[in-house]
This record gives sequence, C-alpha cells and structure tokens, in this order.
Amino acid sequence: MNYQEGMRHFEREDLSLCYLLSGEEPLLLSRLLHRLLEKGIEPSLAAFNSHQFRGESISPEAVVSMANTFPVSSPRRVIVIRNAEHIKDEAGLLLHYLNDPCETSLLVFVSEKPDMRKKLFSTLKRLATVMACPRLYDRELPAWIAQEGSKNGLRFSQEALWLIKEYLGNDLSLIQREIEKIGLYLARVDSTSEGEALEVSSEVVRVVVSGGRSHSIFELLRALGEKDRSKALRLLNLLLGEGAHPLFILSMLTRQLRQMSLARTGIDAGLKEAVIAKKVPMPPGLFQRFLKQVEAWSQAEIRSAFAGSLSADSQLKGGSLSPAIVLETLLLDLCQGNSTFPRRAAYLMSFQEQTAF
Repeated sequence: MNYQEGMRHFEREDLSLCYLLSGEEPLLLSRLLHRLLEKGIEPSLAAFNSHQFRGESISPEAVVSMANTFPVSSPRRVIVIRNAEHIKDEAGLLLHYLNDPCETSLLVFVSEKPDMRKKLFSTLKRLATVMACPRLYDRELPAWIAQEGSKNGLRFSQEALWLIKEYLGNDLSLIQREIEKIGLYLARVDSTSEGEALEVSSEVVRVVVSGGRSHSIFELLRALGEKDRSKALRLLNLLLGEGAHPLFILSMLTRQLRQMSLARTGIDAGLKEAVIAKKVPMPPGLFQRFLKQVEAWSQAEIRSAFAGSLSADSQLKGGSLSPAIVLETLLLDLCQGNSTFPRRAAYLMSFQEQTAF
C-alpha cells in the first residue's frame, strides 16, 4: 500500500504484527513510522516498550528475545529495525519468528531499498503489511505542496506552486521547511487575515525561497530562451553576487534545455499546444511565453547547448577557470547559437531518449 493508504490503515483499531516500510522518500517514511508508533503504544509507556535497532548492528537473537518478552503495563511492545537491508540472519531466526509472531509485539522493518529477492524481504512481502513511499513524480508535487500549505494555513497560487517545485525539486523535507518559512514570513507581514488562509503569491515564493535575492534564476532562464545575451550575462553576475551556487545555476539551465527539447519535439511533430503542455507542465501564462521562446530554437541548437552544459559541468567540477568565467562563456555561446561544443555520444543519446514524446 502507498503512503495515503498506510495512513488510513493506522486509523483502524487492529494493527498487524509485522510491517515493512520502504521507499526513498524519508519524510513520508518518517511520518508513517511516527503514526505507527503513536498508534501502537501509549506515549507514557514508550520508554519501557519501544525499542529501536539498526540492521547493520543488530543481533537476530536479541530481537527475537525482545519480541517474545511480555510488554510492561501495555498491550504490546514495538520493535523498529532501521536499515533492514543490512540484517544478517544466517540462522534464520527472524524468518522463523515471522512465521509465528508474538501476539503482544509489533515488529517493524524499515528499508530504503529492500531487495525483494532476499529471503527476509520475500517473506515479509508474504506475511507482513508492506507500505511503500517512493519519491514523488514531478506531476504529483504541486498537489502535495498545496496540501502541505493548507495544513499550515496557506493557499498557493498556481504559479507559486510551480515556482516552489522548480526551485526545490522533489526534496519533500526541504519543501516542508520552506513552506514553514513562508508561513512565518506571511504571519509577520500580513496581519489582516486572522483565521483565514494566507495567500501565497509567486512574489512571496521568490522573496522567501530564493533567500531574498533581488533576481531569480527564472529571469535568467527567460533571457536565455530569448537569446538576450546582455541581459543573461547581467542576471548571471547578479545571481552569483547574491550567493547563488554555480552548480545550481547550471543544473537549472540544463533542466530548461530538457524542457525546451521536449517542447521543440512536439512542435516539430505538429502536436497541439495542449498536448505539448502535458509534457512540459507549468502555469498557462508562463507556458505561452515559454513556447514562443522555443520556436526561436532548432532541435540541433538545443542539443548543442546541452553538450555545452556538459562541458561546463566538467569545468566547474574539475577545471582551473573561475565559475563566473565558465558560466559567462557558456551563456555567450548559447545565446550566439554556438554548435562547436564537444559531443559525448552516451550523454546525448540519454538526452534524446529523455526528451522524446
């Protein structure tokens, strides 16, 4: 079951005796585990009946012995094993326990990437309640951000949702912290909406999430799309001067090129604007301008620009030139349509595969 189904499961009175919580999204895993512990044991008795182990250092004998020990003044005890993928159980003691678990113990295995081919995890899949928390897809992020904002008394505009996703990616813990910062910021500057949801505009996101920078990375991306060399260079220097990390700037430029290639592929295939918009999600007002910019680029120019971004990445990570020079040179070449970048076949093949409809 997924995260939402898991949370609903914990609202039931009856809990399973064994759980496997898996997935690469630590925030959702943490919330599931927190809710399970809340449901599984009285907080006042947790010190006596809640036990935490790590897979790389546990003794299966100790875990089984603890699980078979009667809880103290509580209907059950809870045992959590983190990093369960590192468990070594040559004697099969945990496997034997899973086939006949103690009715007064709740055993929880937590693993980011369980290998379901291993005997322990294949047995858990068969006998335990399994909950998975994979990282959210880009298309799922706006709804999640809006939901988290609602919990904090915030209502995001569509453009604000998109900006947060673009700034922060799919790191839910980071997004959660930034949402809390936005709430604190609006509580200070807006005292007229007591008891009502506070409106979060794109401008608020730019101020809070960008660290108060006067210019955003999206202005630079727009200048690149328009091949406005002087504006792009000016914005680059302003961003660097205000503390933007060179690798962050390059990663956003590269991401923009991927989106441009997707849109260009759709244009060249004669697809309708609505179909292209599904592949390149962004607020309608921004998409119209973006699509107009893409029309000024050929697919060959975009792929050449991607090769240039790969070269810049290597120079930033191991070259002798300053980051400012590397990025300035890249922007000059991109805005002039330079097609002489060294091509790396494997990377460009991956780029073409990722930008195909």
